[in-house]
Amino acid sequence: MDDWNQPSTVPECILSSLQSLSWSKYTGEPQEREVVVYILKHALHLETATIKSFESEVPKFEMLKELALSSRASATCQLMFE
Repeated sequence: MDDWNQPSTVPECILSSLQSLSWSKYTGEPQEREVVVYILKHALHLETATIKSFESEVPKFEMLKELALSSRASATCQLMFE
């Protein structure tokens, strides 16, 4: 992922429909982190967010700490790390 430009308005699908997020090959780079935090912050109906990383690239504890402390629009959203 080279560039992430946060949209000026939140896409309707994130606000009203997104219930599950699965991110494979998460590296923890700033752009990726910003996208995941953006989704967590705006997805009102998100039930689960599963983040899968390469063990050697992103220490799971650091990933957990960074994303778990992010604000979430959905009080019931469960973060899972693999």
